[in-house]
Amino acid sequence: MASCTVEPYESGDSSLSYLMAEMVDMHVVGREVKSIVNDADERLSVSSSFMLPENMEHRDTTYRMMLYYNKEGNKPIELKSLKRAYVVKSSDKQSSLTLKDDPVKLISAWKAQNSSYINLSLGLMVGNADSDEAVHKVGLVTESVETMPNGSKTYYLTFHHDQGGIPEYYTQTVYISVPLKECAEGDRICIRLNTYSGWIEKTFVK
Repeated sequence: MASCTVEPYESGDSSLSYLMAEMVDMHVVGREVKSIVNDADERLSVSSSFMLPENMEHRDTTYRMMLYYNKEGNKPIELKSLKRAYVVKSSDKQSSLTLKDDPVKLISAWKAQNSSYINLSLGLMVGNADSDEAVHKVGLVTESVETMPNGSKTYYLTFHHDQGGIPEYYTQTVYISVPLKECAEGDRICIRLNTYSGWIEKTFVK
């Protein structure tokens, strides 16, 4: 008769069992993190003082971040790593004249639980460029706004991307957050973007 044992990962009680990843607004003073609020408007308590890396260019501000942390019960969170997200506001259609539609990889798209942002996880193709001036450029353009019979609005947005001459060897994941402060409850937001599989449209309701 064979027997078996229960390993830590089988019981769900390993060190990775408590690892979480979510988008947050992180307020810093100097380089020190003072507050972290997730997209459910939950304030996260940090177990110890945490300093941003010295290469973060802005101080005394609020960053948008993809945060990885351990959370066990009601204990303060234990920060593991973070990745900056980029807040991209929509501009008028005239500005799209200089923007390109180079493809990206759409990994995922979701609305924040508190309806404050639409979040995009994108894969950009990267490689060693010949010039330091070669950079990715992205933009979001409002193509039109339609008022519905019930008074709500539908915003038609196009996500633009310029590969900037960067070779396409490897995929790098980036996070984009589109603020919804100017949208009212019940408004629809339709975002179009060009992917390597063709154009895709995602629709969200605030």
